[in-house]
Amino acid sequence: MTWKHTTLAIALTAGLASGSARAQTEQAAFLFTYDIDRGKEAAFEAGYAAHLQWHAAHADALPWFGWYVTSGPRTGLFVDGTFGVPFAAMDARPDLAGDGADMAARVLPYAKARAYSAHVLWPELSTVRNLEARQPSPVVDVYTLRVAPGDVAAFEAALLASARTGKGDLAWTWYRLAGGGDLGAYMVLVPRRSWAELAGRPTDMAGLIAAAHGDGPDQARAAALIQSVEVEAWSYKPGLSRIP
Repeated sequence: MTWKHTTLAIALTAGLASGSARAQTEQAAFLFTYDIDRGKEAAFEAGYAAHLQWHAAHADALPWFGWYVTSGPRTGLFVDGTFGVPFAAMDARPDLAGDGADMAARVLPYAKARAYSAHVLWPELSTVRNLEARQPSPVVDVYTLRVAPGDVAAFEAALLASARTGKGDLAWTWYRLAGGGDLGAYMVLVPRRSWAELAGRPTDMAGLIAAAHGDGPDQARAAALIQSVEVEAWSYKPGLSRIP
């Protein structure tokens, strides 16, 4: 084996090891969205609470958080999800067939499944990790961002540069979309307790970036690459959640 081949083999081995380590340490989030049938809200909630008991009885180790969308175009939808888990944890859930059958029997007679998506935590941009710590806030403002796929590298470079300038007062958690939507999509969660906390919060992305990471020259560059932003509020429902 030549020196060049040896060097290449070492580099490939290091790269594979790095990729494997990264995959093992990545923290994923999985979200499910349901449209509840009109007039069936009480039956849905009773069925969903019973389904969470199924998870408890089967020693499911994953946390399940439940929210109602309370502002934005999707107001009224129910969202549930698990956060702070490896991707492989979704494959390792106990009795997948039984889980689906129980959901179909107890919940789906009163609601329609609308969306299913997978996300990965972007730790370098996140200033808090409430859901990963299993400490949900009463309300979370959810910003859904879309960037042209060809601009993703430039967008992320600008954001990372902004994050290195310092730290502001805005707490937020960033996720990259991993499956179930458009390439170049991000989800940003901003926890809050009341509407009053919106007072003084910037309403533009450059301002939000500055509020989270401190003033710097890169906020406008990152914000200019964003194609669209949609904001909605999710209200946490402890009775429709399970945190082992």
